[in-house]
Amino acid sequence: MLRIKISVCLLALLSLTQASAQTLRDPTRPGVGTQGSAQHQGGQKLVLNSLMITDHSATAIINNKMFTTGDRVQGVSITRITKQGVWLADGRQLKLYPEVTATKGQ
Repeated sequence: MLRIKISVCLLALLSLTQASAQTLRDPTRPGVGTQGSAQHQGGQKLVLNSLMITDHSATAIINNKMFTTGDRVQGVSITRITKQGVWLADGRQLKLYPEVTATKGQ
């Protein structure tokens, strides 16, 4: 009988820890409203996944597709690719590492 009670208690404790672990947020995930992505009217969100910069070329991975300067993404031309980010002809800029501009509690 004691063994059954212990098993039930352990099972209840295990289910509680699993439920609380599911609600935790990944601390390495960018916050809401980061500048690493841009929304285009009628299109999907543009996400800068990666940059490959060499002495002779610059390539950006946007929404898991490769682009170079002059290519068009969602109908907008890419004007510049640097290690700081990607500039689009409509004035938007995609950054790989968004800057932290707000702190909690302010």
